Amino acid sequence: MLIADLIIATGVPFFIQFAIWTFVYEGANDEALPQYTLEETYLYYVAVLALNRLNNTYDLIFRVSTHVHEGQLEGIFIKPISYFQYNFFIFLGESILYYVPIVIIAVFVVLSGSGWAGVAGFVMLSLVNVFFCFLLGYLMSLSTFWLTRPDMTLSFQAILASVIGGTLLPISYWPDYLQPLMRYNPFRLIISGPAEFLLRPSSALLIELLSLYIVWLSTMFVACRYIFKFASNRYSGAGG
Repeated sequence: MLIADLIIATGVPFFIQFAIWTFVYEGANDEALPQYTLEETYLYYVAVLALNRLNNTYDLIFRVSTHVHEGQLEGIFIKPISYFQYNFFIFLGESILYYVPIVIIAVFVVLSGSGWAGVAGFVMLSLVNVFFCFLLGYLMSLSTFWLTRPDMTLSFQAILASVIGGTLLPISYWPDYLQPLMRYNPFRLIISGPAEFLLRPSSALLIELLSLYIVWLSTMFVACRYIFKFASNRYSGAGG
Protein backbone atom coordinates (compact mmCIF):
# COMPACT_ATOMS: atom_id res chain seq x y z
CA MET A 1 0.00 0.00 0.00
CA LEU A 2 2.86 2.36 0.83
CA ILE A 3 4.56 1.68 -2.51
CA ALA A 4 1.29 2.15 -4.38
CA ASP A 5 0.69 5.44 -2.60
CA LEU A 6 4.17 6.74 -3.37
CA ILE A 7 4.12 5.70 -7.02
CA ILE A 8 0.49 6.31 -7.97
CA ALA A 9 -0.89 8.86 -5.51
CA THR A 10 2.31 10.93 -5.29
CA GLY A 11 4.45 10.15 -8.33
CA VAL A 12 1.80 10.36 -11.05
CA PRO A 13 0.33 13.72 -9.87
CA PHE A 14 3.85 15.16 -9.73
CA PHE A 15 4.63 14.18 -13.32
CA ILE A 16 1.30 15.69 -14.39
CA GLN A 17 2.23 18.94 -12.62
CA PHE A 18 5.73 18.72 -14.09
CA ALA A 19 4.30 18.55 -17.61
CA ILE A 20 1.74 21.31 -17.00
CA TRP A 21 4.14 23.83 -15.46
CA THR A 22 6.90 23.12 -17.98
CA PHE A 23 4.43 24.02 -20.72
CA VAL A 24 3.17 27.09 -18.81
CA TYR A 25 6.63 28.51 -18.19
CA GLU A 26 7.76 27.85 -21.75
CA GLY A 27 4.88 29.99 -23.02
CA ALA A 28 5.25 32.74 -20.42
CA ASN A 29 7.41 35.84 -20.50
CA ASP A 30 9.54 36.96 -17.57
CA GLU A 31 6.78 39.08 -16.03
CA ALA A 32 3.89 36.64 -16.38
CA LEU A 33 4.72 34.36 -13.42
CA PRO A 34 6.68 36.38 -10.87
CA GLN A 35 5.83 34.28 -7.79
CA TYR A 36 8.09 31.23 -8.26
CA THR A 37 10.74 30.15 -10.72
CA LEU A 38 10.18 26.89 -12.60
CA GLU A 39 12.62 25.06 -10.29
CA GLU A 40 10.84 26.42 -7.21
CA THR A 41 7.51 25.31 -8.65
CA TYR A 42 8.81 21.77 -9.11
CA LEU A 43 10.09 21.71 -5.52
CA TYR A 44 6.79 23.14 -4.27
CA TYR A 45 4.78 20.34 -5.87
CA VAL A 46 7.16 17.64 -4.65
CA ALA A 47 6.71 19.00 -1.13
CA VAL A 48 2.92 19.52 -1.17
CA LEU A 49 2.24 16.12 -2.70
CA ALA A 50 4.37 14.44 -0.03
CA LEU A 51 2.60 16.49 2.66
CA ASN A 52 -0.76 15.58 1.15
CA ARG A 53 0.02 11.89 1.55
CA LEU A 54 1.38 12.37 5.07
CA ASN A 55 -1.57 14.50 6.22
CA ASN A 56 -4.36 12.28 4.97
CA THR A 57 -7.32 11.76 7.32
CA TYR A 58 -9.35 9.47 5.04
CA ASP A 59 -8.77 6.37 7.18
CA LEU A 60 -9.46 8.28 10.40
CA ILE A 61 -12.83 9.58 9.21
CA PHE A 62 -13.79 6.19 7.76
CA ARG A 63 -12.76 4.37 10.98
CA VAL A 64 -14.83 6.66 13.24
CA SER A 65 -17.78 6.27 10.88
CA THR A 66 -17.46 2.48 11.04
CA HIS A 67 -17.33 2.53 14.85
CA VAL A 68 -20.49 4.63 14.98
CA HIS A 69 -22.55 2.87 12.34
CA GLU A 70 -21.60 -0.67 13.38
CA GLY A 71 -22.06 -0.03 17.10
CA GLN A 72 -18.43 -0.68 18.04
CA LEU A 73 -17.91 2.25 20.39
CA GLU A 74 -18.92 0.41 23.58
CA GLY A 75 -15.91 -1.90 23.35
CA ILE A 76 -13.59 1.05 22.74
CA PHE A 77 -14.99 3.25 25.51
CA ILE A 78 -13.99 0.69 28.17
CA LYS A 79 -10.31 0.91 27.19
CA PRO A 80 -7.97 2.68 29.65
CA ILE A 81 -7.40 5.57 27.23
CA SER A 82 -9.86 8.06 25.78
CA TYR A 83 -11.39 7.67 22.33
CA PHE A 84 -9.36 10.73 21.25
CA GLN A 85 -6.07 9.12 22.34
CA TYR A 86 -7.07 5.75 20.87
CA ASN A 87 -7.55 7.28 17.42
CA PHE A 88 -4.47 9.47 17.71
CA PHE A 89 -2.09 6.56 18.32
CA ILE A 90 -3.58 4.61 15.43
CA PHE A 91 -3.25 7.69 13.20
CA LEU A 92 0.35 8.16 14.34
CA GLY A 93 1.22 4.57 13.52
CA GLU A 94 -0.38 4.82 10.09
CA SER A 95 1.38 8.10 9.27
CA ILE A 96 4.95 7.43 10.37
CA LEU A 97 6.08 5.69 7.17
CA TYR A 98 4.74 8.57 5.09
CA TYR A 99 7.20 10.86 6.84
CA VAL A 100 10.03 9.18 4.92
CA PRO A 101 9.43 11.26 1.73
CA ILE A 102 9.58 14.43 3.88
CA VAL A 103 13.04 13.42 5.11
CA ILE A 104 14.15 12.57 1.55
CA ILE A 105 13.04 15.99 0.30
CA ALA A 106 14.87 17.70 3.18
CA VAL A 107 18.09 15.78 2.46
CA PHE A 108 17.83 16.56 -1.27
CA VAL A 109 17.42 20.29 -0.63
CA VAL A 110 20.40 20.33 1.74
CA LEU A 111 22.58 18.45 -0.74
CA SER A 112 21.54 20.86 -3.50
CA GLY A 113 23.22 23.67 -1.57
CA SER A 114 20.22 25.49 -0.13
CA GLY A 115 20.27 27.00 3.35
CA TRP A 116 19.38 25.10 6.51
CA ALA A 117 16.69 27.53 7.68
CA GLY A 118 14.06 26.49 5.16
CA VAL A 119 14.83 22.79 5.57
CA ALA A 120 14.75 22.87 9.37
CA GLY A 121 11.47 24.80 9.37
CA PHE A 122 9.97 22.43 6.80
CA VAL A 123 10.84 19.35 8.88
CA MET A 124 9.64 20.85 12.17
CA LEU A 125 6.39 22.20 10.74
CA SER A 126 5.74 18.80 9.17
CA LEU A 127 6.14 17.18 12.60
CA VAL A 128 3.69 19.64 14.17
CA ASN A 129 1.31 18.86 11.34
CA VAL A 130 0.97 15.24 12.40
CA PHE A 131 -1.01 16.29 15.49
CA PHE A 132 -2.62 19.28 13.78
CA CYS A 133 -3.86 17.12 10.90
CA PHE A 134 -5.18 14.50 13.30
CA LEU A 135 -7.11 17.13 15.25
CA LEU A 136 -8.62 18.54 12.05
CA GLY A 137 -9.55 15.08 10.78
CA TYR A 138 -10.95 14.02 14.14
CA LEU A 139 -13.14 17.13 14.25
CA MET A 140 -14.45 16.37 10.75
CA SER A 141 -15.00 12.70 11.65
CA LEU A 142 -17.44 13.67 14.42
CA SER A 143 -19.90 14.69 11.69
CA THR A 144 -20.41 10.97 11.01
CA PHE A 145 -22.46 10.74 14.22
CA TRP A 146 -25.14 12.68 12.35
CA LEU A 147 -24.62 11.21 8.86
CA THR A 148 -25.75 7.87 7.44
CA ARG A 149 -22.56 7.46 5.39
CA PRO A 150 -19.14 9.21 5.57
CA ASP A 151 -18.89 9.85 1.82
CA MET A 152 -19.81 13.53 2.01
CA THR A 153 -17.27 14.23 4.75
CA LEU A 154 -14.54 12.30 2.91
CA SER A 155 -15.21 14.16 -0.34
CA PHE A 156 -15.37 17.47 1.50
CA GLN A 157 -12.01 16.81 3.16
CA ALA A 158 -10.33 15.82 -0.14
CA ILE A 159 -11.65 18.87 -2.01
CA LEU A 160 -10.68 21.33 0.71
CA ALA A 161 -7.16 19.88 0.99
CA SER A 162 -6.70 20.08 -2.78
CA VAL A 163 -8.13 23.56 -3.35
CA ILE A 164 -7.68 25.78 -0.30
CA GLY A 165 -4.84 23.62 1.03
CA GLY A 166 -2.63 24.56 -1.90
CA THR A 167 -2.24 21.19 -3.63
CA LEU A 168 -3.99 22.31 -6.79
CA LEU A 169 -2.33 25.73 -7.07
CA PRO A 170 0.14 27.67 -4.89
CA ILE A 171 -1.52 30.19 -2.59
CA SER A 172 0.19 33.19 -4.17
CA TYR A 173 -1.33 32.43 -7.59
CA TRP A 174 -4.93 32.94 -6.43
CA PRO A 175 -6.69 36.32 -6.94
CA ASP A 176 -6.28 39.01 -4.31
CA TYR A 177 -9.90 38.82 -3.17
CA LEU A 178 -9.40 35.12 -2.27
CA GLN A 179 -6.10 35.63 -0.44
CA PRO A 180 -7.65 35.94 3.08
CA LEU A 181 -9.42 32.58 2.62
CA MET A 182 -6.35 30.92 1.15
CA ARG A 183 -3.93 32.23 3.77
CA TYR A 184 -5.90 31.76 6.98
CA ASN A 185 -7.69 28.43 6.52
CA PRO A 186 -6.39 25.40 8.48
CA PHE A 187 -5.77 23.28 5.36
CA ARG A 188 -3.02 25.68 4.31
CA LEU A 189 -1.11 24.77 7.47
CA ILE A 190 -1.06 21.03 6.73
CA ILE A 191 -0.27 21.29 3.02
CA SER A 192 1.21 24.46 1.56
CA GLY A 193 2.48 26.21 4.70
CA PRO A 194 5.58 24.03 5.25
CA ALA A 195 6.25 24.00 1.48
CA GLU A 196 6.15 27.80 1.34
CA PHE A 197 8.65 28.00 4.18
CA LEU A 198 10.92 25.48 2.45
CA LEU A 199 11.03 27.68 -0.65
CA ARG A 200 11.11 31.14 0.93
CA PRO A 201 12.02 30.96 4.64
CA SER A 202 11.54 34.16 6.61
CA SER A 203 10.81 35.20 10.17
CA ALA A 204 7.59 36.92 9.06
CA LEU A 205 6.25 33.74 7.44
CA LEU A 206 7.27 31.64 10.45
CA ILE A 207 5.46 33.99 12.85
CA GLU A 208 2.39 33.98 10.62
CA LEU A 209 2.27 30.17 10.46
CA LEU A 210 2.93 29.68 14.18
CA SER A 211 0.20 32.22 15.04
CA LEU A 212 -2.26 30.35 12.83
CA TYR A 213 -1.27 27.05 14.45
CA ILE A 214 -1.98 28.44 17.92
CA VAL A 215 -5.35 29.92 16.94
CA TRP A 216 -6.57 26.87 15.02
CA LEU A 217 -5.25 24.31 17.53
CA SER A 218 -7.02 26.07 20.38
CA THR A 219 -10.25 26.45 18.40
CA MET A 220 -10.34 22.88 17.14
CA PHE A 221 -9.38 21.33 20.48
CA VAL A 222 -12.25 23.11 22.25
CA ALA A 223 -14.63 22.26 19.39
CA CYS A 224 -13.66 18.56 19.55
CA ARG A 225 -14.37 18.38 23.29
CA TYR A 226 -17.82 19.96 23.09
CA ILE A 227 -18.96 18.32 19.85
CA PHE A 228 -17.90 14.88 21.11
CA LYS A 229 -20.14 15.35 24.17
CA PHE A 230 -23.15 16.05 21.94
CA ALA A 231 -22.15 13.20 19.60
CA SER A 232 -21.86 10.71 22.50
CA ASN A 233 -25.34 11.66 23.71
CA ARG A 234 -26.68 11.05 20.23
CA TYR A 235 -25.01 7.62 19.90
CA SER A 236 -26.91 4.49 20.82
CA GLY A 237 -25.61 0.92 20.68
CA ALA A 238 -26.52 -2.61 21.72
CA GLY A 239 -23.93 -3.35 24.37
CA GLY A 240 -20.21 -4.07 24.12
